[in-house]
Amino acid sequence: MDKGVPSGGWGPYTSDVGQSGAKWGTMSKPIFLGENRHTVDAKGRVAIPARFRAKLERGAVLTRGVDDCLYVFPVETWEEKAEEMAAAITDARLRRIAERRFFAYSTELEMDAQGRALLPLKFRQYAGLNGEAMIVGARDRFEIWSPERWEAFEEEMAAEDLSGLPLPF
Repeated sequence: MDKGVPSGGWGPYTSDVGQSGAKWGTMSKPIFLGENRHTVDAKGRVAIPARFRAKLERGAVLTRGVDDCLYVFPVETWEEKAEEMAAAITDARLRRIAERRFFAYSTELEMDAQGRALLPLKFRQYAGLNGEAMIVGARDRFEIWSPERWEAFEEEMAAEDLSGLPLPF
């Protein structure tokens, strides 16, 4: 026994585990969690949390959200969503409308060396951003909300009964 490890190792529990848990693999899709309040400066820039920036190595897409907020997707997730939408909407006319709605109101997210994202004016106006923003993790994306709209949405969420949903938690 060396430092508490039995001479035969730990048995079958660790025999096939490679470096950094390679047997189990790694999560291939980034997950965005938490919320942060940040200032939107006069040029329309907002600091993106470092833990979110680390998940945007290939870049990101900024688009108008379904609610009155902005969505930011990693490029690879955006590409997957585009393919899913094309496959899911079989009516060609409705697909064109949906594609125009999401692609025309989207842009590549530009970030500077300090980790600030430039939010074009039309996006800031859509989301009601005036001086401050809430950066909110939403699983495969993060959202940018005006603090007032986010607080109102939090109150709405608190009133929702989720007990009938098949939540895995």
